[in-house]
Amino acid sequence: MTDPTGPRRNGRHIVLIPGFAGFDALGQLEYYSGVTPLFQHRRGAVLHYFDNFPTAAVVTRAKRLESYLAKRIARGEIEGSDEVTLVGHSTGGLDIRRLIWDLHLRTQPIVVDGGATVEPEALLHRLRSVVFLSVPHWGTNIADWVRGHSNWRELAVAELRTAVSGSQVPGVDRIEQGVADAAAYLMGSGLLDALRDSLSEADEHCGKPGPVRTADAHEAASALELYLRHIASDFSAIDDLASSPPAGTASSPAHFNRRDREKELELWEALRIEVRSYVTLGKRPFRFDSGSEAPLWELSKPWTWPEIAKDSVLSTGTDIVYRTCYRACAGGPFGPPPWRAKLTRSLGFSSQPEIELWDNDGIVNTASMLWRSGENVLVPADHMDIVGHYRFVKAAPGSGRRYQTYDLLGSASGFDDERFRAIWSEIFDSVTEPDLTRAAPAPPSFV
Repeated sequence: MTDPTGPRRNGRHIVLIPGFAGFDALGQLEYYSGVTPLFQHRRGAVLHYFDNFPTAAVVTRAKRLESYLAKRIARGEIEGSDEVTLVGHSTGGLDIRRLIWDLHLRTQPIVVDGGATVEPEALLHRLRSVVFLSVPHWGTNIADWVRGHSNWRELAVAELRTAVSGSQVPGVDRIEQGVADAAAYLMGSGLLDALRDSLSEADEHCGKPGPVRTADAHEAASALELYLRHIASDFSAIDDLASSPPAGTASSPAHFNRRDREKELELWEALRIEVRSYVTLGKRPFRFDSGSEAPLWELSKPWTWPEIAKDSVLSTGTDIVYRTCYRACAGGPFGPPPWRAKLTRSLGFSSQPEIELWDNDGIVNTASMLWRSGENVLVPADHMDIVGHYRFVKAAPGSGRRYQTYDLLGSASGFDDERFRAIWSEIFDSVTEPDLTRAAPAPPSFV
């Protein structure tokens, strides 16, 4: 039995930060899926899920993260000698970088909860380590592509908002649900299955009837509508994620100049922040020349469209959503980062492949994920595999959902339960058992 009068061991906190279009949970749909069961029963640590704005500018998202962490300190959840590990997926990694940068420059205390104050240093000096998951440190081509086709994005969001509103009107919900069902069936997409289930969960007529189900449906609909409203009102993150930065002062760490990047690394070294980056490499459904840039996907040139350009052999097992995203990410302005970074080891490759400029995980160019210090671990996975969306898991009965976890990007990457457990066990072990002996990494190869 622990002696309550004895010395208190430093508490350890792990904060999971979602990426672009991310959330904590929308009904039963969780951004980081299947992570909590792997964390259970680890002593001396607390797991936090942070719910950020989905598509706001990185500066805005970092400010919200700053406030979240300051509240945990002000309320005594994170105490004086506790240590914090920040885990950021995709844009969440840029949020972390901007948070640390802003805290270092900040001279005034952070005010939370109507008057409680937290000094920036109190937050900075609790940061022990950072884990990057598929983070676009130099931007990603798909952001440039989406930025150039904003009318598609605006139409999609408007249609989704209409569908959510329709789920609250008897009769209209059946039409909206029928459209989603048909699309999911015809395209065989896990992403569309997730959309269909989200609409069902927001419909009180789906699932086991009763007052609790009705209340859950109203809550799910409200959360989904608020989420879509955020996306419709602030989509600034797309500029912050682009490989080709917008004109003006860089607000996104993906666009820091060489001088600021050097200062950033010096700051992290001074703070002794340990870093590990998981670099995801998706299956190649197209055949491009090695050592060359991939051609742009241009709507005016049909031969560049994904379903025409795909390789019939390489694309086997992939779905249309993954092929579309991969193709948009393959061609674009992303170029070789001016700094060379090394892959320290890989998980799941029989031999380490050479990374091409057009290689990506469906969302982020793989070469953009390499961080200059710490470990860079190469993983065969698509962008959503690493956060648990690599397979279908049935939802609790009566909720209106068929599934609570999906294969959101059908990449046929081969990512499975064993690899998911291995990655998250590494992350948790590095926090809860920092002295745990691990196998020596493979000799580094340079990219």
